[in-house]
Amino acid sequence: MKLSLAITDIIILSLALQGLVLAIILFYSSRRIKSNRWIAAFIFVIAETTFLMEGMRSNVLVKHPQLLEWLPNLRLAIGPLIYLYTRSLIYGDEHTGRKKYLHFLPLLLDAQYQVIGLLYITGILSIPVVTNFYAQPWLQNALFNKTILSDLPTLISMVVYVGMSYKAVIGVTANTEPSAYKLADLKWLKKLLRLVIVLVAVFLVTILLTFVSVWNNYVLYLSGTLFTYWLGMSAIIRQNKMQPADVAEYNQPAVKIYFADASAEEYKQQLVRLMEIDNLYLNPLLKLEMLAEKLSLPDKVVSNLLNQHLKKNFNDFVNEYRVAEAKKRLAEPASSKFTIAAIAYDCGFNSLATFQRCFKQFTGITPSQYQNSIISSETVPGTTQIPI
Repeated sequence: MKLSLAITDIIILSLALQGLVLAIILFYSSRRIKSNRWIAAFIFVIAETTFLMEGMRSNVLVKHPQLLEWLPNLRLAIGPLIYLYTRSLIYGDEHTGRKKYLHFLPLLLDAQYQVIGLLYITGILSIPVVTNFYAQPWLQNALFNKTILSDLPTLISMVVYVGMSYKAVIGVTANTEPSAYKLADLKWLKKLLRLVIVLVAVFLVTILLTFVSVWNNYVLYLSGTLFTYWLGMSAIIRQNKMQPADVAEYNQPAVKIYFADASAEEYKQQLVRLMEIDNLYLNPLLKLEMLAEKLSLPDKVVSNLLNQHLKKNFNDFVNEYRVAEAKKRLAEPASSKFTIAAIAYDCGFNSLATFQRCFKQFTGITPSQYQNSIISSETVPGTTQIPI
């Protein structure tokens, strides 16, 4: 079979082939940066779709329609892949879960050749009722006589997913403190989304022009392949600049910021008052929810305040006050009348084991060793220092 390709076709196919190579390289390197697997899949879909379009234009697939069973039309995956790359870059893959695959259900709209091939292989298509239904002219027309309106689902999908992605990027850059490389990638992602919007605009123009005249889609194909080549090369170049430590920091999800420095300081003072004046830490049933209720804030906001501005989790924050209270009581002469367990419970601990573990964590010694050091210092004349 002899093919006659114009120079533009050769350029498009060459760029698409390079896109496939870049997709493979990026997917392989996604072991370092997991979000790259989504952008690799995005590049692959653009390249594969370009090959499919060129196959139709050159009449190869028209003359050999059986090949279409092995070349699925993946264009409806473009929008979801952009969105999933965005979410993976911002939150990490663990926040997407298995539900992410539901975004690809619309691909069934373009899978008529694969579905028919499956029905044929399984023998279902040979059942008389199915055969008669399949032979209906209106069904044949709907399945195989594609019109320009067939492109609208892809256009709508890209617009919706690009909008969702752009909103997510704006939100994370305004409310989090990502690493330097992650911040650079988020800025790069903004540029990427703007370029996708331009590509969508070109797509829309080609649809409109097809309504009024016979329009050659070279502009759309060439734009898409050039975009793919730029996308792959940009991702590879940015990744190669990163050192192992940068990659480790990069893969950590950005932490959301709920407070400006001024408001954070105000709430920190309220926390201190609740501990030092109201002595909330003495309550063995104290939970994060109770502390949040006292501050009239959601639980996750209080957790953020502790983690980001006090550099402590809830348990360490409360137990540090409890240990400080236990040290004071163990230093009192009357403490010899009480067991260490009784002092632990009075200070808010609900188990002796937890008390001993926390006491050693914050002081470096056990409660018994601390109490003995107090007694020893009192029995040595002239000794006033209390070891801690």
